[in-house]
Amino acid sequence: MLAPKKIWTLDEALEVFPRIKEITEDFYKRSNSISKLLAEKIYPENEMEKMEDEIHELVRVWNFTMLEFEVDVKGIWLVDFDNGRGYYCWKIGEEDLLYEHSYDEGFAGRKLIKRKKQNGDY
Repeated sequence: MLAPKKIWTLDEALEVFPRIKEITEDFYKRSNSISKLLAEKIYPENEMEKMEDEIHELVRVWNFTMLEFEVDVKGIWLVDFDNGRGYYCWKIGEEDLLYEHSYDEGFAGRKLIKRKKQNGDY
């Protein structure tokens, strides 16, 4: 039987986010360095295939690692935190968890997360 899907509060997502960002950036850098090597010169086919396999394995392991955090992987280096109304959304290159979107709008409908100020206002 499947466990119920994790629904994230913004505070919960922000608490785990630094670790998700750190892990994602590490996998991204490792795969990107291999990609750069592939772009810089022509390798024998067996070496090239081995390097491509390394990239695929890095992405696969990253994906599995993200699923262990109970976030949704929506693309390569893109994760969503289901908040019950849509998703808090982050992709590689963004400094913080800044965006959200509804279930229907998807990535194209991302907007800045409305955060409560200390006095309770938005």
